[in-house]
Amino acid sequence: MARNANTPLVVIVFGDEPFAKVERIKRVLDELLPPEVDRTMALSEYDGAQPEGQGGPTFARVADDLRTLPFLADRRVVLVREADVFIQSSREQLERYVADPAPSGTLVMECKSFPKTTRLYKAIVKINGVLHECRKLNQRDAIDFILSEARRQGKRIDPRAASRLADLIGAQQGVLSAEIEKLSMYAADNPSITDADITELVGLSREEKIFAVMDAALTGQLSEAVRLWHHVLQTDPSGIYKALGGMAFVLRRLLNAHRMVAEGMPIAGVAPKVMMFRRERELKMELARNSAERLRSLLARLAELDKASKLGLRSLETGIEAILIEVARPAA
Repeated sequence: MARNANTPLVVIVFGDEPFAKVERIKRVLDELLPPEVDRTMALSEYDGAQPEGQGGPTFARVADDLRTLPFLADRRVVLVREADVFIQSSREQLERYVADPAPSGTLVMECKSFPKTTRLYKAIVKINGVLHECRKLNQRDAIDFILSEARRQGKRIDPRAASRLADLIGAQQGVLSAEIEKLSMYAADNPSITDADITELVGLSREEKIFAVMDAALTGQLSEAVRLWHHVLQTDPSGIYKALGGMAFVLRRLLNAHRMVAEGMPIAGVAPKVMMFRRERELKMELARNSAERLRSLLARLAELDKASKLGLRSLETGIEAILIEVARPAA
């Protein structure tokens, strides 16, 4: 049977992001073997982590499968998972195979590394093979991934909420995908995943709670800052002992932002460097309301409160609330 010119004879899925590789392989198999194909007749799978004596791949087995004519299907597909060792031990044989591949077979290999400098890589490119690299996400990519996963679930999510979710969860695609699915189910008929949904289901770390308190105060939202502070006291009694450190961190972060702006860096470049990615408007507001001189004065107030509380001269709880009031008050 004639081969579709667009059907690849070799597919390599490689990289350091396991979830992305699993998803990519699913899509590759769906494209090569549509639903009407009986995969028990058309697909051979090998676990490259297993030794030869326990069913692991050998080049002879893989090549035989690829050259066996398909039955009730357009082609045969041979999938080798965790193929790094297999590729290394069979490199020369694979190079010869790629030079003359079976027209009715597709070899799919999943591995961690597949350098562009190798002869095998170049040989696969020469025959229009497909190479998918699946890399771990950085912060910006993680946010885009969250937005995409939310759309896939039929939901919207604000980029700021997506940024916060990435900060809370990290950039592992599998974990993020599971959280988005959970949040989508929680949102039910609501078309959007909200920041409140994230707080309810994903939760806030102790540091996140303090950051939220300070963000509200720094933008002049006193009632919200006090409400959040009381929530910290009610839900995390030990949080009070970490509060000063968290507040100082936020103030120093903003001081650092002032320095970078003074050096000519645009707000869009400063925001991700101070953990406020895609929150440029909020950062701009905080900088406008709080000069570098004022921030240094507030840091000094925190140091005084820390000393007084350790000497038993002042309550941390009321002292922090007084500083929050000062932070939220418009600059003179």
